[in-house]
Amino acid sequence: MSSLTQLEQIQKKKAELKNDLQSMEQKERALGESIKVLEERMTIHDLEERVKAKRAVVERLEFRKKDLEKRLKEPQKNPEPSQMPHRPTPTPAPQAAEKVEEPQRREPMEVTVSAAPAGPQQPKKPEGKKEKQEEKKKRKWF
Repeated sequence: MSSLTQLEQIQKKKAELKNDLQSMEQKERALGESIKVLEERMTIHDLEERVKAKRAVVERLEFRKKDLEKRLKEPQKNPEPSQMPHRPTPTPAPQAAEKVEEPQRREPMEVTVSAAPAGPQQPKKPEGKKEKQEEKKKRKWF
């Protein structure tokens, strides 16, 4: 092969590699933009879920508020609470049209446990006869 042919092959290879590199860079930019769009969609989806959950909580609170206001405005048909024997008031059963409350999520709590003292515990000393008599006298007056 002549050096001229070799030079042409090398220049062709160089042009192909430049084209490949440019194509890869365009693909990289396009993928980066696609990833950004998908991340934003995920953020929007997460926010929609949080809004949906908050909306449900607010609706339950509004329903409870209306129910309490309604009960407050109703004339009392029962006798005064002081005349009634102490019994817990039953809560009305939810109707078919009402939403059933979802269990609330609880945040994890941090608990610290401390160890008991290492030494053996001493039993209380029995009180003397005189101290017991004084204690009895005090109790008589109360």
